Amino acid sequence: MKNLVLRLFRAGGRLWCKARGCELGAGALIHGLPSITKKGNGRIILGSRVTINSSLWSNPLNTSGSTRLFAASGAVLEIKAGAGISSSQLVANTGIEIGEDSLIGAGSLICDSDMHEVPLGCGKETRMAPIRIGNGVFIGARSIILKGVSIGEGAVVAAGSVVVSDVAAKSLVAGNPAKLVKHFDS
Repeated sequence: MKNLVLRLFRAGGRLWCKARGCELGAGALIHGLPSITKKGNGRIILGSRVTINSSLWSNPLNTSGSTRLFAASGAVLEIKAGAGISSSQLVANTGIEIGEDSLIGAGSLICDSDMHEVPLGCGKETRMAPIRIGNGVFIGARSIILKGVSIGEGAVVAAGSVVVSDVAAKSLVAGNPAKLVKHFDS
C-alpha cells in the first residue's frame, strides 16, 4: 500500500511540473508540489533521475516551504541527471546549471542576481551573473550560493556557508564568506 501511495504522489508531482512547463527527464522523482515560475521563454530542465524533495515528509530537514524553481525570460535553470534538491530556492535570472549527481541541502538559496539595485533606490542596474555547479558537488543545508559563482567537480560546501567566489574542484569550503578548509586527494 505504501508503495502505491508513493507512486501516486510521484506521478502527481511529475504532472504538476509538466503542467507548469518544466522539461522532465526519465525517472525524475518529484516529492510534493514545488513552486515553479517561468517567465516568457525561460526554461526549467529537470534531467533524468533528478529528485526534488518539496514536502515535509520527503526529508526531515525540509522547511515548511516547498522547493522553488524560477526562470526569468531568457534564463535557463538546468538540473542535470541524478542531482537532488531538498526544500531550496533556485532563482535564475540569467542561468543556473546544477551538475550531474550533485546534492543541494534543505533550505539552500542559489540566486544569480542581486534582485535589485545596490544600494536600494540608487537607480543602478541590477547585477546578475550565471552560476555553474559541477558534477558530484555537495552543498550543505542552509547554504547560499550567489551570482557568478562556479563550483568545481566533487567540491563540498559546508552547511550554512555563503559562497561569494569560485570554489575549486575537490575542495571543502565553509563559513561566511566561504573560505577554503582543505583540498581532497583524489
